[in-house]
Amino acid sequence: MNANVDDAIIPPVLRGLHVSADSLVNKLTAFVADDLERTAAAKLAGRLAEGGHAAAAFELLTELREGSRKVASAAVEALPEVVALLPGETVVTWIDLAVSLNEQSGAASIKFCKESAGLLQAMDSGVAGPALAMALELAEQDANVALEGFRQAAGVVAAAGVEALLLWGQIGADLAKLDYVLGIEYLRRGPEILKVLASEDLKAWASVSVTLVTPNSLGKPDYMAALAFFRTSPVLLGDLATPAVRRRVLALSGVLADHSTEQAVEFLGEAPGWLCLIRDPQWQERVLQYGTLIAERDAAAALAYLRRAPEVIGLADQDAPAPSPAMVGAGGAPLAGPSPAMMDRFDKWYRGGMEVLAYNPDAARAYFAVETRKALEAIEEAASGVALRSVARVLKLFAEGLSGHPVTIRPLDGSKGDESTIALPARMRRYPSKEDNLRMYKVLTAHEAGHLEYGTYDLPLTRLADLAAQAGLRYGRASASPPTSLEEFFQLYPHPLLIRDLWMMAEDARIEACLKAEYPGLRRDMEAVAREEVARRSLTHGMSVRELIVELLLEMSATDPDEVRVPDALADVVERAWALLRVVAIPQATAEDVVRAVHRAYVLIEELTAKELPTPPEGASEGSNQPLQPRAGEEQGGAYRPVETFAHRGVMDATRVREPEGGVGSHGEPSLSGGSRSRQAPRVRRDAASVPTPVEGLPSASLADDTRVIPEEETGAVSPALPGVRTFLYDEWDGQIQDYRTRWCRVVEQTAPEGTEEFIGLVRSRYGGVVSLIRRYFEGIRPPGLRRMRRQADGEEVDIEAAVEALVERKAHVSASEFVYIRRDRRDRDVAAAFLVDLSGSTGQQIGPGGARIIDVEKEGLVLLCEALEAIGDQYAVYGYSGQSRHDVQILVLKDFDERYGPSVWRRIDAVRPLVQNRDGAAIRHALRRLSERAAKVKLLVMLSDGRPLDDAYQEEYALEDTKAALREAKALGVHPFCITVDREARGYLERMYGDVCYLIIDRVESLPERLPRIYKALTT
Repeated sequence: MNANVDDAIIPPVLRGLHVSADSLVNKLTAFVADDLERTAAAKLAGRLAEGGHAAAAFELLTELREGSRKVASAAVEALPEVVALLPGETVVTWIDLAVSLNEQSGAASIKFCKESAGLLQAMDSGVAGPALAMALELAEQDANVALEGFRQAAGVVAAAGVEALLLWGQIGADLAKLDYVLGIEYLRRGPEILKVLASEDLKAWASVSVTLVTPNSLGKPDYMAALAFFRTSPVLLGDLATPAVRRRVLALSGVLADHSTEQAVEFLGEAPGWLCLIRDPQWQERVLQYGTLIAERDAAAALAYLRRAPEVIGLADQDAPAPSPAMVGAGGAPLAGPSPAMMDRFDKWYRGGMEVLAYNPDAARAYFAVETRKALEAIEEAASGVALRSVARVLKLFAEGLSGHPVTIRPLDGSKGDESTIALPARMRRYPSKEDNLRMYKVLTAHEAGHLEYGTYDLPLTRLADLAAQAGLRYGRASASPPTSLEEFFQLYPHPLLIRDLWMMAEDARIEACLKAEYPGLRRDMEAVAREEVARRSLTHGMSVRELIVELLLEMSATDPDEVRVPDALADVVERAWALLRVVAIPQATAEDVVRAVHRAYVLIEELTAKELPTPPEGASEGSNQPLQPRAGEEQGGAYRPVETFAHRGVMDATRVREPEGGVGSHGEPSLSGGSRSRQAPRVRRDAASVPTPVEGLPSASLADDTRVIPEEETGAVSPALPGVRTFLYDEWDGQIQDYRTRWCRVVEQTAPEGTEEFIGLVRSRYGGVVSLIRRYFEGIRPPGLRRMRRQADGEEVDIEAAVEALVERKAHVSASEFVYIRRDRRDRDVAAAFLVDLSGSTGQQIGPGGARIIDVEKEGLVLLCEALEAIGDQYAVYGYSGQSRHDVQILVLKDFDERYGPSVWRRIDAVRPLVQNRDGAAIRHALRRLSERAAKVKLLVMLSDGRPLDDAYQEEYALEDTKAALREAKALGVHPFCITVDREARGYLERMYGDVCYLIIDRVESLPERLPRIYKALTT
């Protein structure tokens, strides 16, 4: 029932009785006196009569008592406080609400009456009326919804104003009609969400919650995701920059939830993190808009896109470093929007994914997750600057040509490399043009190669023993044992960071002098880059005196010293220090000369800066000769902070200068340039590309990891988890998406465990005659070591027959042949063979009742094969393979190429046991890697298998297509693959993978040992 202050609300019955005001007050007093003291009842009735609301109140209270005596008593008991807080007409609305609530729920009405005083006290004077009116409307639908609405009304008004109250309440009522639990939770979270969300977006917020309700295993609604969304939304949305971005997040959440509740929940949990990486709100809106378009087609692809988008933006941005505070607006967002070129690069990447999505959702998911080669190519196109992976081979040849050393180019990632490793930035975008970035790469590579060529890291520390003794005595920091690295040598000084900076600066200057002298073609580029780098420097007043001195010396080492402006206060110490250091900035200086000069410069700087230096005169103008003076009162000695070197010089590592195990003589002879050229080239580090292993179903750690891998090292080793274990990552072909999934399989190589020599003895006993026959047979086909080649243009002896013929021709005045010598040529077989043995669990099956197992027959065949190969002299290796999942493909080395066939190998073969599953593609690629390291004209890959490839999801068409792709790769590398299987039903799938003539099915498994050597002979002769 709706009440009003007007007489129109008084029933006709009362009007007809012409009840007097005093009589009405007495009746009302008597009515409420049943629950209040007489005095309080009279006072309450009088207050209501003063405003002319006694009749309406009396009628409503009477109706309430008729409905429930208990509720009426609760209302009367609350009325004195309510009347004190509300104006008369609002009191009538309050009673009317109690009546409406009681019609549906007496309990809700009692709660309302008891809580009203506290709730009304929290409301401003203008809030109670609209709050009660809103609750009265809601009460027509549900009492508890109306009660919750009234409870939260004050918070809603405080957050969004009175005008938002009715809309908020109506959405809650509509939601409650659809789902009561969600409606109540929506109302409870109203005050919090309206602090971060505009009222016009409330409907979208509520709609997302509806899509997050899913049926549980019993078919009943599961509210966990929806309730969690309501509870976390204020924090989640509050972290977003603008209302437009929040609106986009809600829209995308709804689309994702329509397809997959789980992926919507994942998105909501991850969105704040990656949106923080996209600082520009315009970019945030764009990314979310594109994400919604993708989600309408495929939710998983959208999630993959959203996870990668921030990194793609970072790669596409020419000015990737974070903007300065002056360029940042409210909320940490840059004021300037994305550049058109940057947006075009990002849009091109997005459109490429949409094109893939149009015909293959699986391929689109892999594309946006950057799991495929096509995706990496698209990232390269989207990125600004020049990627190291695109120029690594050229830089490698360039560095090897300069240094005369085999080198490995790898991305600069903070890890320490060996003596043949050159670490460079994964992406060069220091300049707008590709040509300038390439020039920077070239100069930086030349500089790093110069360290190898001119002996930076070949300095024998024993030659510095006298300096170490001097430093130890001078500073009292002598160690019990001689320093084992240059870094330990620097620790003998009070300020090791200072002397390290001086060493880096002076050694870099020496290397540059050597390069300019020996390679004049580099001079122009090196000088141009140096001028640009010096021009970029800006000295700040935050530097200490020693830091300022090193900065000035650094500039003098890279450009014309006369052009460097030196403050008058520092002129003396800088000039004297430079006089000591410039004598080693010449091609004739050695790495040892540099360290000695640096020692002298350090001592000089320390002595001259230990006392107070003169400070600049007051009021010195910027146009004077003292623009770079340190501030008065600045620290003259104290702590020293390293000075950043020039970008084109890279970063040197003093720990790499170590005393070699072979002593002084192992460093090599001095070169003409005064450095040190090693007699023996350093070991080439083939496993330099260290890449984190991605987790199943999740993207790789970052696009920096994805795009920094150099193509020739994409299958490089990752850091081993255990000693003696090497881990590699390989691509895998996905036939469904028609692309390679990059670095998809993790192969773990380790030496096989050993057993006893008993098995070898048993095999030799059982096949004694066969072994002897095989050895004699293969020794017979082994070619002689040398063959006499007649009629050669040169050789060790004269071919008498050919010489006589030439003499006759000459006497007959005919042009005589010059091929009159005999040369002895080597005619050894030039074969390298790798054998892959399937160790999957199925090899444990027995051959017939009570017969041997397949694995035992394979082992016997391996023994006979090895005996044959030892007789013929071919280089060979034997690997067992098994594993489970793409993250753990096990390669067990039974015999490596350079390993002697002996007791260790015998014991490993004995210990071979059936393991788990077989992922053939990864095993083949690893064997190809090992074969690629061998120099041989003929390379053979032989697989011993008992069935088709099978490993978790690696099965059926996927497994066959990947294995077929790996075999194509083998043929492209000049390797001849061949499969020997005991699976009698293998013909169908083997023909698909190997072709018509590249496999053999052995019907009688027990014949494998004797047939295996003959098969090998047929393949290699």
